[in-house]
Amino acid sequence: MKDTARLAEMVLAARLDGKMPAPTREWYGNTDIDDAYQVQEKVLKEMLRRRGGKIIGRKVGCTNQAARDLLGLDGPFHGALLSVTATESPARIAKDDYPFIILEPEFALRIGSPLRPGGGTHTAESVADAVDAIVPAVEIVSSCHDEWTDAGPALLIADNGSSYGWVRGEPVTDWDLEMLTNVTVSLIVGAHRVASGNAANVDGGPLGVLAWVANRLPLEPGDYVSTGTATSVHFAERGDTVVAHFGPLGQVEIEIS
Repeated sequence: MKDTARLAEMVLAARLDGKMPAPTREWYGNTDIDDAYQVQEKVLKEMLRRRGGKIIGRKVGCTNQAARDLLGLDGPFHGALLSVTATESPARIAKDDYPFIILEPEFALRIGSPLRPGGGTHTAESVADAVDAIVPAVEIVSSCHDEWTDAGPALLIADNGSSYGWVRGEPVTDWDLEMLTNVTVSLIVGAHRVASGNAANVDGGPLGVLAWVANRLPLEPGDYVSTGTATSVHFAERGDTVVAHFGPLGQVEIEIS
């Protein structure tokens, strides 16, 4: 990937100054993933400098084959959850604040004890004891790139993994693996159920996704990891009232104005 500093400037101009879409077409199809994460780091550092707040965890995208097929990826990718773009349910968001809005119901995991790369490979089984709560959540996905599904993995990663917001429900500390595995997630828009799914919709389940992150990035107590959509996604429109039901794990409510 050439001129990563320029690419970071373009993403930031789109993200922070509303210069949409970013003129990034010359990078389309570039798959230099290491450079893309360097751009993401620059973008996040400047976003935090200008907007304040902090990183409160990580999101993982493309954790199932259908999502990877849509975006042309051969594996998952990660971005950061930011305090300034995270909110609690019930939430009201404005459609005009985003290039477009895709809503993804996700199982988020709150970390209770540190997880760090090195010292052996983390697995779904080995990370389970580090989770102190399951949190129902909905990620707000968007993109600064024109024709974003054709942009390629590098540009999606550079744009913080296409993560533009995150709405969380109440943490559930009284959970077990059977509950997490068997919960049905339903996405309701108005009076209509538009999607349903469960933890099996993400490869290896939510704990497997957590292990994938922990093998790459340090996670500290209090961090959240949002593990990828448990249902098909919803392209939201102004006027939508959306509820993501997570059975005994609670729900997340979002109104689009």
